[in-house]
Amino acid sequence: MKPVIHQNELYISETGADAEAATAILRLRQIEELIKQSGDRPQRKSSELGRNLLTRAVDAGIHAARRFAPPVHWLGAAIFAAVLFIYAWLLALTVRLTTTGERQWPDLPAPCVMAMWHGCVNSWVVAMTAKRPRAPLVIMIARDPRGDSLALLCRWLGIRVVRGESGERGWEALAELAREMSRGALAVITADGTGPALVAKVGAVALASATGAPLVPTGADCRPAIHARRKWDQVRTPLPFGRVAVALGRPHQYPVFADLSSIELARRRLEDSLNEVASAARVKAGIEPGI
Repeated sequence: MKPVIHQNELYISETGADAEAATAILRLRQIEELIKQSGDRPQRKSSELGRNLLTRAVDAGIHAARRFAPPVHWLGAAIFAAVLFIYAWLLALTVRLTTTGERQWPDLPAPCVMAMWHGCVNSWVVAMTAKRPRAPLVIMIARDPRGDSLALLCRWLGIRVVRGESGERGWEALAELAREMSRGALAVITADGTGPALVAKVGAVALASATGAPLVPTGADCRPAIHARRKWDQVRTPLPFGRVAVALGRPHQYPVFADLSSIELARRRLEDSLNEVASAARVKAGIEPGI
């Protein structure tokens, strides 16, 4: 008779998970407890960090629409997602895709964690649409209303979506990513989440440590581009017949974290690696300094 392991329902589904996923989820819980014990609590919601007044006003409007007029919100989200879907395929068929770094896109180990800055996502989506890895992809997208259209877009592009954010629900989402990785999926995480830009959160390194899978720092950029300079992430969106570059860094392997200092060291090293691959992608795309 197999021993019964009692775990928090937040991390183990009622139907159970395989041994590999269960072990990873337990490790995630241990990392969460370590971070809680630090007593470090953000003073503002993550959705407010790194965003200017205009961006917050737009977010508030979208939030109000989802709360008070759900049909209107979801219709708008679907229309916007459809426009993005068509545009992504137009770009995939017309841009010139180039790669640089330790590996050539889309040659990635499976399973693994792909971490990138939020500002790289638009270029990465085009690269993924043009040439996708053989392994299934799963991506974490914020639960805020702004993320609804992006979640629809990713599903239409064949990417499994997990909704998550900072706080308790963020650890729920990481647990779901760990389950998908136990089945061989590639997990995609924007390391700076919803802001501030270029400041890595612990989610990506925690997931890689818990699963034992490599973390691949990923950068992506494009030229010519629509450059949203006033957005918190200053994202660049490719234009048709341009160039999209993807840079893949050296995979990081993490031990099981035993203390806060090792988690913080890993987080800072991830920031350095993400800055390096983002810069490499910019150079490969032919972007001049200061652009």
